[in-house]
Amino acid sequence: MDNPRQLALDLLGRVATSESYINLLLPKELAKRDWNDADKGLVQELSYGALRWQLQYDQIIDHFTAGKTLSQNLRSAIQLGLHQLFRMRIPTHAAINETVDLVKRFENSAAGLANAVLRNADRAGLDPLLETITQGKDRFSKLSIIHSHPLWIITGMQSALELDNRGDQLEDLLIANNEVPGVNLVALTEDAAKRLVDSGVERGSASPRGFLAKGNLTEVLSDRDVRVQDQGSQLVALAFASIAPKESSWLDMCSGPGGKSAVLERQIGKTGLLTCYEPNAKRAKLVQNALLPNGTSVVLTARGQDAPEMAFEAILLDAPCAGLGSLRRKPESRWSKTPEQLPELTKLQAELIDAAVRALKPGGHLMYATCSPLVIETNAQIRAALDRHSELELIDLYPILKQLAPDLALNENRKTVQLWPHLHKTDAMFMALLRKREES
Repeated sequence: MDNPRQLALDLLGRVATSESYINLLLPKELAKRDWNDADKGLVQELSYGALRWQLQYDQIIDHFTAGKTLSQNLRSAIQLGLHQLFRMRIPTHAAINETVDLVKRFENSAAGLANAVLRNADRAGLDPLLETITQGKDRFSKLSIIHSHPLWIITGMQSALELDNRGDQLEDLLIANNEVPGVNLVALTEDAAKRLVDSGVERGSASPRGFLAKGNLTEVLSDRDVRVQDQGSQLVALAFASIAPKESSWLDMCSGPGGKSAVLERQIGKTGLLTCYEPNAKRAKLVQNALLPNGTSVVLTARGQDAPEMAFEAILLDAPCAGLGSLRRKPESRWSKTPEQLPELTKLQAELIDAAVRALKPGGHLMYATCSPLVIETNAQIRAALDRHSELELIDLYPILKQLAPDLALNENRKTVQLWPHLHKTDAMFMALLRKREES
């Protein structure tokens, strides 16, 4: 029988066995079903919530099933039950009975085990359980369980916060990563921004073109000049556009799926040319769809490493990264990403930076951005790039961002910029601005 709990279980299985993201899978599945808003909201909270708190729920399951081997489906079903017990307004009997019924459909012999785990967890209570499970562990290991983040991400976040002189804010960041983010909108033009204001849509606090979506988005998004986009991503594109010469050639080097490209297209001058590279053909199609249907922008299915030499006055490199800055919106990233992936990612980032330097004309600017605060992907990459390329200089981004968003709480003692979910209500975007010196 198809129902919200069954769909949530199916989605957890698909995320666990593929590289799919819940924010891409869920809308497609809901579009196939004629469900009311309550059922749609239920499956969303179940799937996102169980993914977000997976590590913590696994610790609780292991606490009550020591020595037993559970199938992935059974483990996921119990995670859904725990989420209903501890973080949803669902009566205890319904949370337990519905979960047991769900287990009976695929593993009838395990229904008793699921029932016992959930009843024991309910009797113990979440806070006492966590106190028992974390007893004797060091600080980071405790935080890992309490806030459901892998240990390597905890330590990476701590290092990034310390670099930003915010080392005492780790727990605030972890809490923010587990909050459900609001839907952010970008107005691509001033006229679109005025229409949103006139419609009573609340402005965002981070981006001058950002708005906070509330309620039904159908009417708002019928405006082609209004898109869904995190305010941190908006700031990357707007900061780049504020320093790049308007009537010139710009390259969006890793443009898929096209959100930043759409912002850039509306900022470049009438005689300027925006070129968008995207090596994946499907994502390149998304970029094309994000741009004006009769515009002059060019989308190429091409690698950034193959950009022609000295062809562009300004380049935006929103580099492939671990993506840990968007854990609020993609909770499964914390489980699908591993530290073993970082060497390959950082190698690719360095290759793209080198290609961008070659493709820049003397005097041109390169904006390097990642949706990750990990130092190895951010400041370490910039330091290494400056060491490799004596023709580069690091430009102070602080005054540029403060001019765009005067109330943004940034670290004024660094030239690069790091945004944070707990401070700025954005993804944890990193930005660095480099300039290629004029030839002497």
